[in-house]
Amino acid sequence: MTHNHEEKELFYPDGKVMYRGGVKKNDFGHDIYDGKGMLFDQEGEVLFEGEFVNHMKQGNGIMYLKGQMIYQGEFIQNKKQGNGILYKDGMIHYEGHFRNDLMDGYGILYYEKDMIAPYQELRAQHPHLDQPQYEGDFVHGMKKGKGKQYYPNGFLQYEGDFIWHHMQGAGKLYYPAESPTAEELAHGVTTLHYEGHFFEDMKHGKGKVYSRQGILEAEGQFKEDAMTGQGTLYYANGQASYIGELVNGKKHGRGDYFNEDGKIIYSGEFIHDERLRITPEIEREIEKLQQQLDRLVGLPNAKKELHNLINFIKIQSLRVDHGLTSFPITYHLVFSGNPGTGKTTVARIIGQIYKHLGVLSSGHFVETDRAGLVAGYVGQTALKVQEVVNKAKGGVLFIDEAYSLVNDKQDAFGKEAIDSLLKAMEDLRDDLVIIVAGYTELMEEFLQSNPGFKSRFNHFVQFDNFTTDELYDIFAMLCQTNDYQFGEAFAQYMRTQLHQIPVEDIPNFSNGRYIRNLFEKLVTIQSNRLIKQAAITKDELMTFEEQDILQGITENLFDNTF
Repeated sequence: MTHNHEEKELFYPDGKVMYRGGVKKNDFGHDIYDGKGMLFDQEGEVLFEGEFVNHMKQGNGIMYLKGQMIYQGEFIQNKKQGNGILYKDGMIHYEGHFRNDLMDGYGILYYEKDMIAPYQELRAQHPHLDQPQYEGDFVHGMKKGKGKQYYPNGFLQYEGDFIWHHMQGAGKLYYPAESPTAEELAHGVTTLHYEGHFFEDMKHGKGKVYSRQGILEAEGQFKEDAMTGQGTLYYANGQASYIGELVNGKKHGRGDYFNEDGKIIYSGEFIHDERLRITPEIEREIEKLQQQLDRLVGLPNAKKELHNLINFIKIQSLRVDHGLTSFPITYHLVFSGNPGTGKTTVARIIGQIYKHLGVLSSGHFVETDRAGLVAGYVGQTALKVQEVVNKAKGGVLFIDEAYSLVNDKQDAFGKEAIDSLLKAMEDLRDDLVIIVAGYTELMEEFLQSNPGFKSRFNHFVQFDNFTTDELYDIFAMLCQTNDYQFGEAFAQYMRTQLHQIPVEDIPNFSNGRYIRNLFEKLVTIQSNRLIKQAAITKDELMTFEEQDILQGITENLFDNTF
């Protein structure tokens, strides 16, 4: 069946022209638009002029709204598709590719007239500044893909990735030009401000920031437009001034501070852009902890070593105040001596002191041994060590009987544990202190056989056996702490029995543990005696009697508890 084209006018029910142009009859004998023609609204205004096929806009055409052109370009099946131009208030708004009625493909988006009005003279004088708002890729009507965005004055603002209208992905952001230099005018580009990753128009991810003079100022992690995470700040000479943690662009957390010659001035904790200082409040906290240490019975070596370290750190802090370099030292420690000599207690106090001095960020205490670090399968040990290290980050990791990590040269698991620990000490050298502890001879052997470990430990603290007088003092302290008391006769027996212990000759003597066991057994003896009474006073509940210690001597209590 053939369709004959003819020029015709079609009308609205009120008699006004709806269409003028080519028509043909469809299979039902109705007139449909086909060929070139014009559509009108009921006020007689042109809505569209262009090509039709089978009653649909197809080919080239122009759309109007209230007498103003709003689109000129290609159509397919009634939809803007192919190349075209969108108009807004009589000005070009967009030119480029369309698909399914939307901007899609490569295109150029223009600023509205009033946005660029203040810069008309500048744009006229420098034709290369007569730039659009955006040129690049579009998907579904929005900027998506690669593109360039310009400031209203025509200078390049951003080039890089876009997602759904936002600067998102990798890109470069340029400074706006208030009073451009001759060179900036010549190129239409100001200095690069930021190069890196973006999310929803904000600096987010890894990036670098430059000054208006083009000098690298900072690089690292960004979050919501500000540096947050690990980063490096630079002096104008290109030398790093700070490497460490930042929050909202400020030094906050752990970091290293350098002078312009590249010498490290301070390594430690920063709070709101300021390094941690030993304020009078912090000084009081340190004094409290020192008193806690000094109140412990015995331990002359531990007390001396710790006082030395505190004095060293305080003096280094004063040097920093005067712009002098602070001498970096390793804070890892070796505690050697028999069990029960106070190694764990001292390690806990050290963690807290290190925290107040800015050496550690939290100063908490994590204790482990071979079982906590070594797994039964190759590859699992490294994960186990990583887990323990992550738990201890910011504090003290106390490894008891550290020599048991390696049983012999064939111990692959132990070797893996040590390699993983050495890596952790390197990676977290600014915020992890490891204290290895154990019997003196075995610790010496262990460190000799592990050069990697030995080089990282240069503070050795010997915990000697307690003297028999010190053991008596520990017993008296245990009684005081736990609300027990005793008279002179009991005290006399206690001293006599303790003085008979050949402390230095007993291998692996358990020291404080020996006294704790003794105390617990005497409590049991006292309990067994009191339970037989019909009535018991508060005073009796608190008191060790002479008969309790005599009973203990009869039961060989002092010999069986080593």
